[in-house]
Amino acid sequence: MARVAVALLAVLGLLLAVAGLIAALAWGLPALGLNRNGRNPVDETLRGLAFAVTLYAVGAVLLASTIQWFRIRYGPIDLGAFAFAGAMIPVLCVWMAVLGYWTNIPVLLFLIAGICTPIALGGRPWGNLLSLRRPS
Repeated sequence: MARVAVALLAVLGLLLAVAGLIAALAWGLPALGLNRNGRNPVDETLRGLAFAVTLYAVGAVLLASTIQWFRIRYGPIDLGAFAFAGAMIPVLCVWMAVLGYWTNIPVLLFLIAGICTPIALGGRPWGNLLSLRRPS
């Protein structure tokens, strides 16, 4: 039962982190049509970015802590399982470049880095690094 609850917290953390990243893009990039200059006022931009950072921070902490919980109880996480996602990054970037969506490539890399960072932080063993070295 605890495993399901922690998995649901991980999904909630993932959703909050993604929502924070998307909100950061929405308020961080100039939003066309909000005033005659085509940009948000500074106070609205700062409020939006503060909201986005809060969403992302809460989601990233939930995601990293739940992955840490799984790693402690069920052994090390095979980060090699994320190799497929890592292999898809250049494929998606080339595909977007061929289609002509050059501006989507940094957005894709921003979202992937924002999601993979808490996962890697939660999956990393945070013990004494000298004890992790192999004897020579």
